[in-house]
Order: sequence, then C-alpha cells, then structure tokens
Amino acid sequence: MSNSSGGTGSAGGGPTGDDILGAAEPAAGARRGRRSRVLVPATVAAVAAAGLIAVPVFAASSSLPSVTAQQLLAKVLSSHVQTFSGSVQTTVDLGIPSQVMSALPSAVAGASAGTGAGASAGQSKAAEQAVTALASGTHVLKVAADGPTRQLLSSSDAGATFTLAHDGSTAWVYDGQSGTATELTGLGANDAAAGSAARNAADPQQLAAQVLRALGPNTSVSVQGQSMVAGQSVYELSVKPKGAGSTIGEVRIAVDGANGMPLQVRVLPSDGSDPILDVGFTSVSFATPAASTFAFTPPSGTKVAHEAVPVRTAAPEHGQQHHALPKVGAGSDTTVLGSGWESVYVLNPGSQAKGGAGLSGELGAVKEFGKPVAGGALISTKLVNVLVTPNGTVYAGAVTPAVLEADAAGGR
Repeated sequence: MSNSSGGTGSAGGGPTGDDILGAAEPAAGARRGRRSRVLVPATVAAVAAAGLIAVPVFAASSSLPSVTAQQLLAKVLSSHVQTFSGSVQTTVDLGIPSQVMSALPSAVAGASAGTGAGASAGQSKAAEQAVTALASGTHVLKVAADGPTRQLLSSSDAGATFTLAHDGSTAWVYDGQSGTATELTGLGANDAAAGSAARNAADPQQLAAQVLRALGPNTSVSVQGQSMVAGQSVYELSVKPKGAGSTIGEVRIAVDGANGMPLQVRVLPSDGSDPILDVGFTSVSFATPAASTFAFTPPSGTKVAHEAVPVRTAAPEHGQQHHALPKVGAGSDTTVLGSGWESVYVLNPGSQAKGGAGLSGELGAVKEFGKPVAGGALISTKLVNVLVTPNGTVYAGAVTPAVLEADAAGGR
C-alpha cells in the first residue's frame, strides 16, 4: 500500500485516498494465462449471487475523527466483533436471464457437494435454498451471532421463508416453502457452521473482508466521507478498479466508526445504473444476544429429518481447505486470463466431456438463449458475462462483453 494519501478528510466527511500496493496499471497486453479451477456459467452466477447485499440506510452526517484509507483498512481487517443482532435488508439486481436463474439451484447444490467430510446433505441443502432465495429482489433478514458456535439467519419474506439456527453442536435448517426441517447434530469446532454460505451472503462483515483481502495493485482505495447506517456513525470506504474492463465500478463499504465492523456494502456497476448488490443493517445491537435467540422449534406440521455430522479429527491444513471447485494445478481444464478485477476464466472444450450431461446442458442453454455476437453466444448480466464460442470454449468473468470478445478473438 502506498504511504501517501490524497489528503485527510475533514470531520465533515471530506474524501481521503490511498492507492493499493504497487499502484501501477498492468502493461498493455499483459493478460497472461495460468491454470486454475473449473468454472461453468451457472456456477459463476451462483458465486456472484453469494455476494448479496442491500439498500443503504443513511441519516444525518456523523462527526468521526478523520482517517486515511490505510488507517480505515487496518481498522476493518483487525475488527473481530463476535456478538451482534439486528435486521439486514438485501437488494439484488444481477440482471441474470431467467434461463440462467433456473439453473442456480443445481449449480449451488453442485458447489455445496464439495464442502468436505464435515459437511452434510442438510448443510448443502441449506446453502442451496437460502442463496437461491436471496439471488434477486429485496429481502429483510433477522441476523444474530454470539461467537463462532451461535448464529442465526432467518427470513419470513414471501417466497423466501427459511431459518438457519446454529447453537453449539446442534443446528436447524428450516425451509418454509417445503415445510421441512433438518436437525444437524454433532457439529464440532472443526466443522464449518451449517449454512455458512448463506449467512455470508447476508453478512456485510464477511463480504467486506472478502473484498478487502483481495485487493491488489490494480485497485484504488479512498475514504469518501461519513454518514449514518442503522443509527451508527460510519466511514464510507470506496474500493475501485483502476482499469476500465470490469463490470464493477465501485464497492462502497460503510464501516462502523467505533468498532470497525462493516455495516453495509454496495456493489455499483461500471455503467452507472442501479446497484448490482447492496446489503446493509437497518438496525443493529452489539450486546450479547439472549441464548433463546438461537433456539429453534419446528412449526407444527413440519416434516423433520435428523442428521449426524461425520466426525472430523482435525481441521484442514492451511492452504488445504475444502473447495467447491477443483484446485489450481496440472490437469485443470481452465485457464485464467488477466488478474484481479479483469480476470477471465476460460473453460476449454475438453472439460465438457468430463463434466458430463449437466455441464453440457448448461453450455447448451447458453448457446440457445444467449445473444449472437461475433465471437459466439453471449449471456450478459450486470455482474457476470459468459461467452461460448462456436467450438465450445467458454469465457466468463465480471468483465464487459468487449473484454470477453477480445480474448476470444485472440484465441487465448
């Protein structure tokens, strides 16, 4: 990170700026290929949907001390708020065609299937149901946490009624649409908490951490004033790509001025239209929630199943975490062009046979419903674009169609 800044903001909210480490633009033509994990069109959309978030709740300006972007980044990344409760509003406008949206449940289910020995069918189902439900529109969620072994995420919205309640070694997964509930028992310290993918999708704290830890030399960071979110004084942290090829124009993170916890995240498209993703607390308390908050009793008439989570004797080694997608290395059928905001995943035709009928069907849907362009068939959304060439090569990423078409034309 650069040690210089664009000035210190006033207490009234003047912007301050810092470029991230390296600062230089990548040289022209520096889109070098490397081997990476397999990424199929519907899974790209599912991963994008897991970054959900909502409408800002602004009020009068706050009067926090001035900070630089470097100081605010350090505050966020060192924040370890363990207890909170409140309501989160999420609004998602990915602009995903209906044909692709219909593929999200199977894509999420497939991704969840690889979460490792400590995961269960109930946990996978929880992620599938909750992420799919949150992938579009506006939803209001009740959230709570008391350390790593007690969490709650619930929604009573029409069309998205679910509850994920984790309390020590037990967790409940409830789906109001199907009237089913699964009790998971035997959760240990080394097990991922039930439904973590869904909770992270509605947790500004986790979303902001993912964004900030991925910062690199093609990113500019600045403090853009102060405001109020859910009754808390916050700094507005702006994270922007330096290049022009990404579909993302800016990520805005509202950071609690007292404890450094992100209270709201907005992902703004590069075309200046309405936010793609926007999640924010509408009310929040940092007091320890009552133990009863995490208790769950299935409603009368619910079909209940019980699952014991397999015992796992040790946590994965660093760098050996379970991934939904294959790891980078020899044998991968995917090449990554570029880096950072402008990464493009290239899925080679040979992987379609390995992927079986499911993958072939997804690619067929892109070809059938995609818009014909010079390079093939294009499915375009506000966040992720997917191009399938006539020979079956797939180019996908959070980049503009022009970037995909240029890469395809270059045969890279």
